[in-house]
Amino acid sequence: MPCDQPYGPRVDPFTTKQVFHTGIDLVKKHRSPIRAFVTGVVTHAKEGVKGSGYGGFGIVVAVKDQNGCTHVYAHLHSTSVRVGDQVKCGDVVGLQGSTGRSTGSHLHYEVRRGGFGTHTDPVAYLREYYQSVDKSVDRGDEDTVKALEPWKLQLADKALDSLASKKDTEGKALINNAEEWKQRLRTEPQEVLNDLPWLLFVLVDRATNTPDFLVQQEWDVDHERRV
Repeated sequence: MPCDQPYGPRVDPFTTKQVFHTGIDLVKKHRSPIRAFVTGVVTHAKEGVKGSGYGGFGIVVAVKDQNGCTHVYAHLHSTSVRVGDQVKCGDVVGLQGSTGRSTGSHLHYEVRRGGFGTHTDPVAYLREYYQSVDKSVDRGDEDTVKALEPWKLQLADKALDSLASKKDTEGKALINNAEEWKQRLRTEPQEVLNDLPWLLFVLVDRATNTPDFLVQQEWDVDHERRV
C-alpha cells in the first residue's frame, strides 16, 4: 500500500494553490479492504457533510483510540462498520474508493488529537501510540508502522528522480548524484539529515533558475477538503 502523498505542505490539484495536507494518501487497488491501524471505537461511518468535520472527504470511517485521538479513513467506497462498533487493529473498516473531493481511488488517512483542525503527523503519532499501548493487545500495530517506513523511502526516491530529470537554464541537472543520495538514505540517514540544510540551499538556488520554475506539476492522486 504505497504512500502517494505525505503529511505537510503541497499544491491543491483543484485550485493549484499551496495548502497543507492534513494526513497521508495511501494507494492500493480500487475497492481493496482498508484495515484499522489502531484499536478503538467507531464514531463516524457514513458520508461526510459540510459542518460535520468530514465535509469533502466522501464516505468516512472515524475511530477513536484509547488516547482520545480520532483516526480518519476517508474517500472510502463503502464502510464495513457502524457507529459504536469496537474495532481492533487489522479489522476491515471499509473499502478503498474515490468518494468526495478526490482525483482517484486512494485512502486519505489522518489523525486528530482533538476535533476538526487538530491534525498531527500520522506516522509520528503511530510511533508514539505503539510505544504506549500494551503490545499484547495491539501486537499487529508494530508491523503496521514498520510497513509505513518503506513508503518514506519510495517518496524520497521519486523526489530524487524528479530532481535529476530537471535542468536549470544552463542545462545542468538540479542534482547529479541521485543514486548516491538514495544509497545514503538507506545506510547513513542521520548524516543525510545533517547535510539537508546545505542540500536545500543548493536545490533552491538551482530550482529558481529552471525554465519551468512556475509551471505546476501534475499529481496523480490528491485532494483537499472544503468544510
